[in-house]
Amino acid sequence: MKYLGLFILLAILFTTAKGQIVSTGDINKLSISEIMDTSAIKELNNQARRYLFLNTDSSIKYVQNAMIAARKANQKKLEGEAYYLLGGNYWIMGNYPQALASILQSLQIFENLHDQAAIADDYRALASIYRDHNDFNHAIFYADKCKAIADYKILTDIYTIIGSIYEKFDRLDSAKYYLKLANDNDILVNGKTHYGYIPLIFGNIYYKQQNFPVAVLYYREGIKLFEDQKVYKDMMEGCSGIAKAYRDMSQTDSSIYYSVKALNIGKSTPFLLSMLDASSMLSHVYRVRGNFDSTMKYADLSMAIKDTLNNQQKAREFQSLVFREEMREQEKEEARVRAETERKENIQMLGIGAFIPVFFIILLILSRRKLNPGIIDFMVLLGLLLFFEFISLLIHPWLESWTHHTPVLMLLVLVLIASVLVPSHHRLEEWLREALAKSQNPTSAETSPEETTDED
Repeated sequence: MKYLGLFILLAILFTTAKGQIVSTGDINKLSISEIMDTSAIKELNNQARRYLFLNTDSSIKYVQNAMIAARKANQKKLEGEAYYLLGGNYWIMGNYPQALASILQSLQIFENLHDQAAIADDYRALASIYRDHNDFNHAIFYADKCKAIADYKILTDIYTIIGSIYEKFDRLDSAKYYLKLANDNDILVNGKTHYGYIPLIFGNIYYKQQNFPVAVLYYREGIKLFEDQKVYKDMMEGCSGIAKAYRDMSQTDSSIYYSVKALNIGKSTPFLLSMLDASSMLSHVYRVRGNFDSTMKYADLSMAIKDTLNNQQKAREFQSLVFREEMREQEKEEARVRAETERKENIQMLGIGAFIPVFFIILLILSRRKLNPGIIDFMVLLGLLLFFEFISLLIHPWLESWTHHTPVLMLLVLVLIASVLVPSHHRLEEWLREALAKSQNPTSAETSPEETTDED
């Protein structure tokens, strides 16, 4: 029995440490219903992604449903993806404050999950949002953070974004440098220029340098790639760019052609901002040519698009308020469930805490009875086990917070607890043995002096 208590405690420590390690893997062992929920949430996010550049209203509906379901199922990664997609929708619509809020929410989730790939995607999105919101410093800051951790698969994109930031703020030499890096990486990965946004930004650069023929060549290259890949938003931007170049080259027929093309593309997409650019361009070109009927036609169209944008903005703001209320109600329900769970756990902990002293009192009472010493030893060890597990349960939340779920540190703390309990076990065992011996031989201590006198 000398080393039995130590052996049992070492076994407890081994089991506890093993439980800490195994629990990491158990997180992914979901029930059938949870797997179904996860699959459904993933499909909602996938649908939102499919509609992102086709119909932002539909995409937002899918992503909001995904967000509610992910929070209910406590699927943080899927919730972070939903916030990322929501931010993308708001960015496309030009609602940069909402886009920023959504992406920052996504970033917070993925930082807690230590998901570097998702963090890089969020940095990239933030760079684009700040660029379009005319905030150069923040745009470059997040672009550099993305570049520092980006996988090679998105290096082309991030180099292009950095180039577009410098182009937007008229730092054209730096823009060319990063666009060349982007083009080289694109060719390295795909075997040829695949990313149409690179020639599009090159077109913008040469347009600003008033080298219109070279700008037209780059715009055409970008438009061809966008058309092949059905990337309509960027294609409309390319058409607007080349229309401006032709306008400044006094080739108004070509300018009208590409502006009308942008408008026709826009009829089947939600990109009203690009349609507004195209209609304004047409109104300007026809005014220069003295065609006042067409000038008024496209001026009226521009006004109608502005009215539609305002109405859409109001409808989306209302939808956003409804969604926020749904999220608030869900948070209230989650808080109620957490409070109920904590109350039940606290009651159980109080019950365990009350039972352990009662158990030791029973043990003391039994020690005064004539019992087999082996039973006393077993009950001492059982009490020790109960006490150790109670302490582990009690300090576990604090221990996890303090050690940041580090198994080695948690094991060291448990060893310290064991180093206190093992000597206590030995002292308790010896005391109970003495008490048991006295209860079994109550007169031995009293008669021994008299027996000694008689012998003398």
